[in-house]
Parts: sequence; structure tokens; C-alpha cells
Amino acid sequence: MFDRKKKKSKSPPPLQQPRQDDNNKYVYQYTVRDPWQWVISAIATESMTSVEKFSDLPSAKLATNGSPAAVQQHQPQEAPQQMMSGNPLRASSARRRQKMAKERRAALPATLRWEKINAKTGDIATAVHGTSSALDSLEDKDELVRTIQRCRCEHLNLSPPSVLINWDVSEEECKRVLGDALPVLPGNPATYAVLKEPMGSRGEGVFFVKDAEEIHKIISEHRQRAQKEPGFLDKLIAAKGRIPSWVLQAEVAPCLLVKGKHKFHLRSFLVVVENLSHPDILEVFVYKRHEVRMAATPVATDDPSNRDREAHITNGSSSETEKRELLDNIKELTDRNMQDKVETFVASVFGLHLLPDMLGRVKYAASQEGPSQTAHQVRRFAVAAIDMMVCSDDRIYLLEVNVNPSAPPENLVNKDFRNHLTGFMQDLIDLIMEKPYQNFTLARDLLQRKGLLD
Repeated sequence: MFDRKKKKSKSPPPLQQPRQDDNNKYVYQYTVRDPWQWVISAIATESMTSVEKFSDLPSAKLATNGSPAAVQQHQPQEAPQQMMSGNPLRASSARRRQKMAKERRAALPATLRWEKINAKTGDIATAVHGTSSALDSLEDKDELVRTIQRCRCEHLNLSPPSVLINWDVSEEECKRVLGDALPVLPGNPATYAVLKEPMGSRGEGVFFVKDAEEIHKIISEHRQRAQKEPGFLDKLIAAKGRIPSWVLQAEVAPCLLVKGKHKFHLRSFLVVVENLSHPDILEVFVYKRHEVRMAATPVATDDPSNRDREAHITNGSSSETEKRELLDNIKELTDRNMQDKVETFVASVFGLHLLPDMLGRVKYAASQEGPSQTAHQVRRFAVAAIDMMVCSDDRIYLLEVNVNPSAPPENLVNKDFRNHLTGFMQDLIDLIMEKPYQNFTLARDLLQRKGLLD
């Protein structure tokens, strides 16, 4: 377990500059995803240097050169049994997906790769990369549904009840999959369900649907467009190991409304840090500042059948009109003790219910790295933005897990939100560098305080 000391803070502290260790004994090199470049630039000091590609980092150069000081990942002795046993074809398919996931992680920019270097010798003191496989099974909409099913968590209603539909489904098959009714929340029959395109983002590819005919028409139109694009499906299979399924999900209704009947969703940051030399393997941290992302216009309560996207899409492509605020600034939510409820929910989902699956993936991914003669270690972590919606009775539902999330453009956020994002980046650096951190809560500690963990 990392030996960290947590600073107690009743309210968000002022921003701090990254500390310079031992009178400038160390310097730092890093890569960061482009959307976060303006954020980290706001807290940068002379001791911090950004490199263009992760292959330019000292650890990558050492690994390429085969130096004895090159970086390695500590290996567990065995892959988890659930990933290796059973149908050999399934095991082979799982191995192929794991290999592709590993290659994809290496090729794509992580939220942050950070390295601490001795200023005099150039030796790497610490290398911490946001390339953990812990959340691989959660980042796609259909994989999130499958993971919840695999973990036998459906009865807990962590996420709205969902049905997976193949990309090439026929109308008859669609009717059979749907059955007698749309998926709905327990005790809340609804007129609409939410159909989510596998590759949709920022509110695009989200449809409010009423029956199988409408669902099939939307899926069929998208399939025809995909088949007309040369090589699209082949590229998708190469990247994902499959053609992702559509997700038909119960609408969160009646949902809680704020700020003059605006629909919203909550976004919370989650950080998972690997510690393969410790029996716990993973440390799960919940960030204590939460975003509220509201639809552009209020819900028309006089017409419940109205599904105006401006009123019902809370993270749409029209980001100029989307409203972003912090939970602490919305009295309607603080009066309901929503911060505590959100943090307990996130800690329970990822620090308890989905943790076995996350552990299995990390162990298996590490076992596939192969033996290494190198001596230095890269610690790994993962960053995700967790999107949730809240019912009018304060029940919280997980919608999506955005691994390596984007930051909004600087010109689209106000001062408070800007401070929130730069503060998060500072807290993240402190956390992964094992310095005293300000605004993270260890999920295990939170669950123990709540009596939810032995």
C-alpha cells in the first residue's frame, strides 16, 4: 500500500503549484492528452517539460535501447482463473481482445504520463503512466452492460436496465429481443427508452424510442451508412475485436430537475492506481468535486411526450449552450446531501461491486507482459469520468464510464469550472506521485466509514 498522508479540507483549497523537490533536485517530463493541455499549462512550473509523444519520454527511450535501467511492470505469478478457464475458443477470443487492448493503450495518448527525473544524473526516479487496463471492460457502452451482467450486479440496479442489440438486427429479431415492453426502472413505467449508438459521444447517437419498429429503423439506417463506408467495419473489428452492440436502456425517469426544471447529469472523476506488489492490487480513489452538466433548456412539464433534445440531452454536441456548474454551487443538490450520496455510490460501484472484474483484468494484462530483465518499474493508473443521473427520489444510476476523458475547451468554461479542472490536475499529480493529496477519497476508507465494507 502506498504510504500517503491525506490532508483534511472542508472546502476546496486554493490552487497550488507543483512542489519542487529538494531544491530543484528533480525535473519532470510528461505527456498529456491534447484536451488537457491548457489545464496543465495553467499549473506548469519551470521544472515541468511537456514532450510531444510518449515515445520521447525517458522511460520509452530506455526501453527501446534495452538499457538495464529501462522500465518494467511488476508481474504477478498467475493470471486470474476466470480469464483462463472454460471454453478454449472464449479464452482465445479473450486473449486476442486483451492483446488488442494492450496495443490500443500503447498507441493512444493517456490522460497523463508523468516521469520524475534526477536533474543531475538524468536517472528516472519515478515513472507513472495512465495506461492501466483496470477499466478496459467499462469504457464502451455495451461492454459496461456485459461487465455488470458478468459481475452479477443487475439486481443492484447500479445502471438502468439495458438490452444489447446487434448492429445487423432484423426487425423480427428486434421484436424478439425487446419482448413485451421497453426496459424500465423498477416501479417506474415509462413511455420512452434510450437507444445508444455504440460509437456515439457527447450526446450524439442518443435516441428516445417507443417501439421495436422505431428501434430497427434507426439501427438499419446506421448499418447502411456504415456498410457504404469502405473498410469501416474491418477497421472497427481491428480496433475493438468485435462490432459493438447498440444499447437500449431504460430512461431515468422521473429524473431530478434543478435550476428551473433543467435536466442534468453528474460527472465525477475516478482514479484507479495499480499496486501489484500489494495483496489489494488496486487502490480506487473518488474525487470530491463533482460536475453538474445541464441541458440547454428546461423540460416542458406540460407535455411529457415531448423529447426536445435541447431539454433532454445533457451533454450534447452544442456545447456552447450546455451548462456546466459544480455541485457545491447548486443549493437544490447540497440541501439533499447529494455530494455524500454520489461519493458513496461511486465508491460502492467501483470499490466493491465491479472491483473483482477490474482486478482480474489487471492481473491478466500484467501476466501477458512476459518476463523482463529490466529493473526500473512503471506504476500504472487509470482516469475516468463517471456519468450518472439522479431520479426524483435521489436514486443514482450509472450511465457511462469515460476512460481518459476530455477536458472542455478553455473558452467554454467559467472561472469556477476552470479552477475545478486545474485543481483536479494538480490533485492527480500529487496522488500519483505519492504526495499529500487534497480532494481524493480512498473508496475503501469511505465504504468502511459507511459500514459497507468489513
